[in-house]
Amino acid sequence: MRRKKRPVRRLKNNVSLRNTAEKRVERYRLGMNEGYEEGLKAGIESYDSYFEGTSIIIPSHNEVESVKACIEGIMDHTDLPYEIIVIDNGSSDGIEHYLRQLDGQVRYRILAKSAGFTGAANKGLMMAKGTTILLLNNGMRPTGNWLDNLLICLNSDAGIGMVGPVSIGLTGKQKMEFHVDMEDMHELARLNNASDSSKWHQTERLASRCLLFRRELLEKVGFLDEGCQESPFEAEDYGLRVRLQGYSLVYARDAYIHAERNDKELAEYNARESEALESKHYFMNKWSGLDEKFLDREGTDFERQAKLPEWEASIRPKLGESVFYPQQMVVKGFGETIYWIEDSVRRPIHGLWEQPVKRVSQLDLCRWPIGEPIEVDVVISRKGSLYYGDSNELQNGSIYASENGSSFYLENGKKRIIMSRLAADGWGLQLGHKEKLSEAELRMIPDGLPLIAPITLRQAL
Repeated sequence: MRRKKRPVRRLKNNVSLRNTAEKRVERYRLGMNEGYEEGLKAGIESYDSYFEGTSIIIPSHNEVESVKACIEGIMDHTDLPYEIIVIDNGSSDGIEHYLRQLDGQVRYRILAKSAGFTGAANKGLMMAKGTTILLLNNGMRPTGNWLDNLLICLNSDAGIGMVGPVSIGLTGKQKMEFHVDMEDMHELARLNNASDSSKWHQTERLASRCLLFRRELLEKVGFLDEGCQESPFEAEDYGLRVRLQGYSLVYARDAYIHAERNDKELAEYNARESEALESKHYFMNKWSGLDEKFLDREGTDFERQAKLPEWEASIRPKLGESVFYPQQMVVKGFGETIYWIEDSVRRPIHGLWEQPVKRVSQLDLCRWPIGEPIEVDVVISRKGSLYYGDSNELQNGSIYASENGSSFYLENGKKRIIMSRLAADGWGLQLGHKEKLSEAELRMIPDGLPLIAPITLRQAL
């Protein structure tokens, strides 16, 4: 006789299985949360740490196939430690899908709208974790020993600021005259890319398509100026700022990288002619008062050492580009704290400050060591009211003009030539109220370092 089934027992078994499954899901969730918290804590603790390798930053805009070829070239021909960072300017070519498929091999950021090459490069600089950094156009095709030889050149001399390669697709001194197709490219590189210091040459400018430099240089010079959006002005501007720090620019003829400007890139460049003209005007206005003596490496180092006060000379290595900024200024970074800059120290202002504030990058801000807080009333009384030198007739924080039309900012008893109108406007210095001094009067005032314009920066993490 067939026994009847026992549905109650089955129900109990189902309940038991369901409870077991729920417990497993709950344990899984707890494990996920604990893992997330541990990862978050580790990330925060290691946020300021870097790895001994190169961060390769690749901006892109609707160039997914070119980005693929560039990344594949890096992976195939780079044995040294590196990370790849792709910053995409809001493309519609499916690049995010491609980057996601790389399963963490590439860090990336997809911008909602285009920030241009300069803006994308700055975003990448903010994300970079390497002790060396390389800006790379996605049209570049790495070859054997490309990064090795660039790094050997860069690390051969602490006075070298930036290094670039040579290629048939570059201009100026970095152009190599070869007629090769893609099949011959790697054979050409094999024959050329044997490390050879006799092939390293100083230059006044480097192309932005491949720029290698140390993290220390980034911390001294800062981000790219987004007022210079178009090539070659973004690289020219950065090169001048690097040279102002006393560093040299070098191109390495033993580092051949394939690069060709294709028809699409050329068409897009021509379509941006108005933007290129705007960048040119910005660049020319920014450096209109540049004197070659400021770019002389030995002369510049000597001048800084001789002209900086003792207290300032002791922190000079950390000041970087800030030595070319005015003192007695009110600034802020991306936070809400407002600082008074005096004696190369930033002091938090206590109280309500209702006058203009100059926004600077976090790199700029952190170069000034932080000092004791200062009350807003004290800042108001000090701003533009301090006198230095033997005569009270010349007021600190005031602007004076020479007979030939040059403008000077008086600071700590020294006259600092204002590099350009852009520099004056950038720091809120009113050139319209300047007083003229004779050449004899000006010669009585010691020279300080020139004042340069602050950069335009629109990016933030």
